[in-house]
Amino acid sequence: MINRFDISKNPFFAKAVLRIVLVVVFLFSIVKSNAQELWGIANSNYAGQMGLTMNPASVVGEPFNWELHLLSLDANAANNYIYLKKGRGAISMSNSSDESTTDRYTTSDKWSFGSTFFKAPAFLYSQKKFGLAFSTSLRGGYSALDVPWHLAKFAYEGFEYDPLQTYFFEGGNVKIGMISWQETAITVGALAVDDGTNYITFGLTGKNNRGFEAAYVNLNAVTYNSAADSLLIVQNINMDYGHSLPEENEFQLANILSKRGKGWGINAGLQYYRNRNANFYKPCANNDEKPYDFKLGVSIIDLGYMTFNRETRTYQFENLSTDWFYIDTAKFMDATQIDSMFSAQFTGKPTNTRFARSFKIATPAAVSVQFDLALDNHFFVNVSAIQRVVLSKIALRRMNQLAITPRYERKRFEVAVPVSFYEQFKPRIGIGLRFGILTIGSDMLSPLFGLTDSYGADFYIGISIKNRGKCGGSNGRVKKQSIEKCKVPNH
Repeated sequence: MINRFDISKNPFFAKAVLRIVLVVVFLFSIVKSNAQELWGIANSNYAGQMGLTMNPASVVGEPFNWELHLLSLDANAANNYIYLKKGRGAISMSNSSDESTTDRYTTSDKWSFGSTFFKAPAFLYSQKKFGLAFSTSLRGGYSALDVPWHLAKFAYEGFEYDPLQTYFFEGGNVKIGMISWQETAITVGALAVDDGTNYITFGLTGKNNRGFEAAYVNLNAVTYNSAADSLLIVQNINMDYGHSLPEENEFQLANILSKRGKGWGINAGLQYYRNRNANFYKPCANNDEKPYDFKLGVSIIDLGYMTFNRETRTYQFENLSTDWFYIDTAKFMDATQIDSMFSAQFTGKPTNTRFARSFKIATPAAVSVQFDLALDNHFFVNVSAIQRVVLSKIALRRMNQLAITPRYERKRFEVAVPVSFYEQFKPRIGIGLRFGILTIGSDMLSPLFGLTDSYGADFYIGISIKNRGKCGGSNGRVKKQSIEKCKVPNH
């Protein structure tokens, strides 16, 4: 009989492989939350602030004059190991009494990503030749890559898992990062080319980052054996890790949101329109013509870093070993005590592995390409890809993604059905809906209805008011008495 992992009942989890599994328990959870890509709305012509993070060049030439973005939020997590069984969604399709989650027990490396963000307030001003935008956001994310299958299994079952206790295992190249921060962003954009056939814009976002918390683990190499429930044998380990966290379990809101780091970031992008139809973007247009033949965008996003130097410690373990007897009775109260205990266990002194009191961590940088094909004035198909860019060994890494999104789009209403692939794994189907000032959606519908096994969860919502100029108010309705004034001769 398999016992599901419980950190309070399985102290091995909190102790093995030198604190790495303390992070893994969170990383392999799919219940809560690196994607904040919002595929159901990000490439819409009416995305506004909800599409600006994909490509800042979209700030120019929007089909509205300005947007007051009241709020948006997203929570997302995805992995290739723990999954919610088919038929066990939020709207349950099964009456089974067995466990709703299980693990994909294969010998491939495991990965997990998650992110949350809350944006408010934000503002966007757009004209044909230039655009400006401002936003403030709270963001958080984690990433874990190349986690060995045996370590993932021990994390899920507990290190007393009998079938693996008689073997020595080797692993390495595990990369884990976590950051929570506040982001203040200013975007500027301008028109570069407009010759009637080719319309090219560029945009740049500068970001000031205020870091709250961060942690990282780089497990370069380890050879270990869980010989018994009370004995962990580590023959060799090479690892460095660090954290900037509230000390002594002081996890009140004021401590969690305390500034421990700072840094900067940029987004930059270009957009090319083929045969952009200026009439589509006029305030009293009826949208009875295609806005363009196609639109192609290229951007780099979240290029930057943060330096953490308050309540911050880093540690290095180089070619160390230990036989840890009675590990199942060890008690861990806070990060400081954990650091001291591990150092003492491997070196004999609680401070021997301490390395520095600050570290620099890279934000989740990536390169993105977006292609948007207008089939007619309301139907579009978008193909977009994101490829992470690793700037540093210590980093929060972005999830590689590919999304194909057909959508039906009008001024006041929109529906999109994104099909996305994360890390070349299983496809996910989502839905995005926009009606008036409200946008709501998910890039993963499976956890809601349980139609398939679910390796993640995602939800987003946004509320914004858009003003379309003289022929329409913030609700986008056309004033009949103004239509003739806005018409272009011979059109």
